Amino acid sequence: MTTTALYRSAVAYLALGLAAGLYYRTLTHSQEFDGATVLGLAHTHLLALGFLISLILLLLTRTVAIPADRVSGAVTWTYHAGMALTAGMLLIKGTGEVLGWWVDRPMWAGISGTGHILLTVAFALAMIALGRGLKATPGRPTLAGQSDPT
Repeated sequence: MTTTALYRSAVAYLALGLAAGLYYRTLTHSQEFDGATVLGLAHTHLLALGFLISLILLLLTRTVAIPADRVSGAVTWTYHAGMALTAGMLLIKGTGEVLGWWVDRPMWAGISGTGHILLTVAFALAMIALGRGLKATPGRPTLAGQSDPT
């Protein structure tokens, strides 16, 4: 997890999240749709899970020496794959709901669930990488600004 990659990730998820919000508003308005749809959730997932989490990880990597090992690499790929599946399914299902052609099938729920599982695995791996980084970071500051004796 390099800071440059995390910054680019944050910028990409910000752009995608804003575009998803614009798409949601434009599509529902043009179709005069005012019912319930998951399309708006793509906007919040991309901004909250994509943009904000990338920013938090960026800040953590600037303050904690997170080792660049296989775990860190797995976090990145698993996280982006989970985000792609989750947000992609929200966009597909939401668009279908608005246009009236969506048919709920177990396959779609399985794809969406796989995205959420990948995100869960990525968060678990990120916590492992963060834990390793905290152990490797000497002189960790405490809340009072003093060195941690452990």
